[in-house]
Amino acid sequence: MDIKEQIKNIPENPGIYQMKDRSKKIIYIGKSKNLKKRVSSYFSNKLQDIKTRVLIKKIAYIDFIVLENEIEALILEDNLIKKHLPQYNILMKDDKRYPYLKITLNSEDYPGLVIIRERKNDNDIYFGPYTNVRYLREICTMLNRLFSIRKCSKKLIVNPKAGQFLKPEGKVCLYFQLEQCPAPCQGSVDPAQYRRVINQIILFLKGKNQQLARELKEEMEQLSSELKFEKARTIRDRLSAIEKIMEKQKIVVDNFQSKDIFYITEDNDLFNLTVLFIRQGKMVGKDNFIISNKVSKAKKILNDFIKQFYINTDFLPQEIIIPFVVEDRKILEKLLNREKKQKVRIKCPKTEIENSLIRMAKENSKIELSNYFANKEYKTRAKELKVLKKYLNLKHEPQIIEGFDISNIQGKFAVGSMVCFKDGHPDKSSYRKFRIRSVEGIDDVKMIREIVFRRYKRLLNEKKELPGLVIVDGGKGQLNSAEDALKELNLSNLPLVSLAKQEELIFQKGIRSPLKLLQSNPGLKLLQRIRDEAHRFAISYHKLLRSKKLVSK
Repeated sequence: MDIKEQIKNIPENPGIYQMKDRSKKIIYIGKSKNLKKRVSSYFSNKLQDIKTRVLIKKIAYIDFIVLENEIEALILEDNLIKKHLPQYNILMKDDKRYPYLKITLNSEDYPGLVIIRERKNDNDIYFGPYTNVRYLREICTMLNRLFSIRKCSKKLIVNPKAGQFLKPEGKVCLYFQLEQCPAPCQGSVDPAQYRRVINQIILFLKGKNQQLARELKEEMEQLSSELKFEKARTIRDRLSAIEKIMEKQKIVVDNFQSKDIFYITEDNDLFNLTVLFIRQGKMVGKDNFIISNKVSKAKKILNDFIKQFYINTDFLPQEIIIPFVVEDRKILEKLLNREKKQKVRIKCPKTEIENSLIRMAKENSKIELSNYFANKEYKTRAKELKVLKKYLNLKHEPQIIEGFDISNIQGKFAVGSMVCFKDGHPDKSSYRKFRIRSVEGIDDVKMIREIVFRRYKRLLNEKKELPGLVIVDGGKGQLNSAEDALKELNLSNLPLVSLAKQEELIFQKGIRSPLKLLQSNPGLKLLQRIRDEAHRFAISYHKLLRSKKLVSK
């Protein structure tokens, strides 16, 4: 059935639509209050948007799901985008590179602070996502220094009869000796008192420093009246630190509201989205998100980004100020008000102060994107990918490259590794380790076949994105073995090479003579980095298994 016939079957109800390529892989997911009208607009003869034409050329199938209203469609769209990671949707770097700060408020009786990269569907409190991991770690260090809370990950279980927490095995940690942890593991800490400290941390992270300062002052005065001077001194020091932080924060709005200010800058299919954070009238920080997208305009990217950003966080400002009106503004306001039980306004700037904040965000956004392009490392990585495309005769620059290697001693403790590089950078969250299952003895060639087959069989089953290039460590034998694995999975078109160590020869599918590049060639340098990283990762896993075996003896 051709596209026009498929569109005829689409109803005019609200819902979501899924666009698929010829292999029935989902390449774009959208939502609309009128599915037929929205999908038909993509194929209108009046369409002049070149970026959208790139998407249309790849569409072979269109599926849809009818829903009751736009809010339900917005929620389902967000969930499906996270599940399928379509090529042409706006993704916050796959939504997993940016970490969150989690407070285990409901999953533990004595909550702690945890840095995680994947939000779970639990009732704990999350702050973020943060693009700057170093900044997030500095926040955690400061909070752990200012507030006396537990640092460990021990599970402390309640003893209902005694009304205390059971004491786990072992002595108290060094943090207790340094007076940086109250040692709830010893069962001597009042849960209500501990929760009060956690609530103070939450106030700090929400930017409600004035309220926090008032509470600390009241607590200090109460302790002093009870002649608990040592505890009062601790609270005094905490209050003093908070007040110093408040002094450094610049007052930018006089109504003491919390606002997030957005601006987006575009250059060469790359977008930088800058967010300025204002809490209780004071500027407390900013964040930048670099997004690569070849088919969407700035309005669409900002619209989709705001949906992902606020649906996945527990804190909402009172106002979200954007440089121009986006499509889902009203429906997103309704969703956030309903889901977060908090009123929030999404609006364009109206006052002179708001316009000045937009100008400030614009200037920051332009500088950040300019610095990104000027960065020497960016230029180097971009050049490496272009050179690889040229010398390996690839259709596209390989944005995702996966490398494989084997490690064993006389066939014992045989393991495999897979490392992943995205845009020329290692993506360690995507690394994978393999215990060899089907091969006995010394046979690296068959081992390569096993791990390549297992890796891409899983990607196909999970309908995840395939790499633009696969590299295996070794010569012609390893290449042929990996090629057999891909053929069995009907992935013969997946670009594949092997890199032999001694002379750094590159073997390619269907080409008898190996390719020898100069040692200074940028493309070869990238392949070597990937090969060496796969080797390092395989050896480290192999050594771990050997050490465990020796210890068990």
